Amino acid sequence: MCGICGVFTARQYQAGSSIFDMTRSLRHRGPDDEGYLLGNTRSHTWKMATGPETIAEIPDNPIGHHAREKYNLAFGMRRLAILDLSPLGHGPMSYRNGSYWITYNGEVYNYIELRQELSSLGYQFQTATDTEVVLAAYAEWGPDCLKRFNGMWAFAIWDVKEQKLFCARDRFGIKPFTYYWDGSIFAFASEAKSLLQHPRITAKPDDSMVFDYLVMGLSHHREKTFFDGISNLLPAHYALLDLSRNELIFQKWWDVDLNTSLDVQGHGSDSDTIEEFSALLNDAVQLRLRTDVPIGTCLSGGLDSSVLVGIVNQLLLDGRVLPSEIIGDHQKTFSACFDDAQIDERPYISQVIQRTNAHASYVFPEGRSGLWREINDLHWYQEGPVGSTSIYSQWAVMRLAKENQVTVLLDGQGADELLAGYSYYFGSYLAQIARQRSLMRAILEATRASSASKSSLPLIFGLMLYELSPPAIKRLGRNSINTRFRTNKTVPIHLLDTRFANQFESNSSKYFKHQGYNSLAEHLYDSIQTSSLPALLHYEDRNSMAFSIEARVPYLDYRLVEFVFSLAASYRIREGWSKWILRAGGNNIAPEDIRWRKGKLGFATPESKWMDSGVNIINKLFKDDTIYSSRYFNTSTINQLRNYSNGRLRDTASIWRMISLEFWIRRFLG
Repeated sequence: MCGICGVFTARQYQAGSSIFDMTRSLRHRGPDDEGYLLGNTRSHTWKMATGPETIAEIPDNPIGHHAREKYNLAFGMRRLAILDLSPLGHGPMSYRNGSYWITYNGEVYNYIELRQELSSLGYQFQTATDTEVVLAAYAEWGPDCLKRFNGMWAFAIWDVKEQKLFCARDRFGIKPFTYYWDGSIFAFASEAKSLLQHPRITAKPDDSMVFDYLVMGLSHHREKTFFDGISNLLPAHYALLDLSRNELIFQKWWDVDLNTSLDVQGHGSDSDTIEEFSALLNDAVQLRLRTDVPIGTCLSGGLDSSVLVGIVNQLLLDGRVLPSEIIGDHQKTFSACFDDAQIDERPYISQVIQRTNAHASYVFPEGRSGLWREINDLHWYQEGPVGSTSIYSQWAVMRLAKENQVTVLLDGQGADELLAGYSYYFGSYLAQIARQRSLMRAILEATRASSASKSSLPLIFGLMLYELSPPAIKRLGRNSINTRFRTNKTVPIHLLDTRFANQFESNSSKYFKHQGYNSLAEHLYDSIQTSSLPALLHYEDRNSMAFSIEARVPYLDYRLVEFVFSLAASYRIREGWSKWILRAGGNNIAPEDIRWRKGKLGFATPESKWMDSGVNIINKLFKDDTIYSSRYFNTSTINQLRNYSNGRLRDTASIWRMISLEFWIRRFLG
């Protein structure tokens, strides 16, 4: 796991100074090592350079000595050593006598199996890293190598023979890849703050993304970032850059097929399907336990993380799977808790700890001494406004793991989007039942869903009716129905500056699902691709890497995702229970009270209390002479924010978005 960056131009330029600054800004992503590559792609001359924190075993060749020399390709890399902790894992790395060069961030978990296959084809390996396996796989299969990888990654390979730069990102975008391209300079990095170190790139907000964030609750739903001119390589895409032709070509290399049926069709008995699902999940966890550094698990008390802890515990009992020096005598878990009984998960967490005998560590995130004290740092690492205060709770958990000398964390991210874990998925599911079966059956299922999820029956009916409504009604109810039921964290459009709102409201329609979903599978696909998971993965990557932690997400093993999307909807929701197949397969893994637990907190925080504890900070923030976000809001809204403690803006979710936007702009542009 690393921080990577690079610059590629048609003409030679002085790369040494800019690539050093770009790489230095990524130190938190890789504190263990530092490396550089400077190259002339036409003369095929290459220099490996070192930095102040390059490991001692690498021959000294300071990057500063090459600051005035001219090259047209430069790679930088900060390493967080996870596999093969020896100097052989130093990067950027070359293969076959400099035929390929890579700067790489990620983990390909099936690298052992791939290395065996490539060895049988005549390939030789000098390291025990997955990086070298990625290079050999590209040498053998070209871009098709991506389909063989199981893991998370973002990398750039310079192909000497083809004279092209090959950049790729994993199927779900777990690892980030941001880039800048103006037709003559291509710069890329793990984070936007690295690109902003390049003298050609300036920090300016992308107003269309600000609108989408405020009004629709979307933040990482397309290729744009919050910085104008800086884009994301989309998940499951690769890019080929050929500067001789001045072409940057993008290609989607993976997608998932959807089964849009309601009931079981041709998948055998329930027991066979549950067994196959459980076997895939177990193997996904086992693969993600491959590491040479200490590992732990995030435990929220919910179903997803409790199942992961249970699976790891079973594997721990098998000494062939997990060496004790990696995980210790007991599995380590990390949890965020609160003194507020309404949102505290300790009663459930304690059941998991008692069942598995894991070693539990707790953190109690706070408002005044926590969130408001660290809010500038949070926005620096997140590189954009964030959707809710729950992001800070995750930040606190990552720091807790770091304090306990754990470098790799398993996390349950993605299970809700894969298995319909949120109440709003009932809307598309019930609407599908009404269309394909009958309204009476949909009403019966709605009552079951209300009971199992603890969501009110009017809310469940409202979600269903929204999905059944014609497009014109959906458009009329977008703010009052869709915004409230889907995100509950967006800013009403009447609070915005009129010119700003009018400029982007029509442009945003193609990112907003006016038409609704014809099936639950389509809704979940949209959540994974666009509306939910990309933002959650961004938050987790930035929070974990802020503390040099690698987060791994077994529920996003592509084999498991493909299998679940091949199933009928009844394996996700059945008799009112969401995540049915996970609950059914969790016998002897998670406690029964958790397996059939009604209701879901969803990483809740005492947001109202935290906002009240920061009232002086909020008032001061919007009483300054310069309010950097003022052009997005109307005068009345700004005046109420200036007097937050006495004002009428008591919707803390909306106010948080305005506050977060202001803090982000100040941190990067102020």
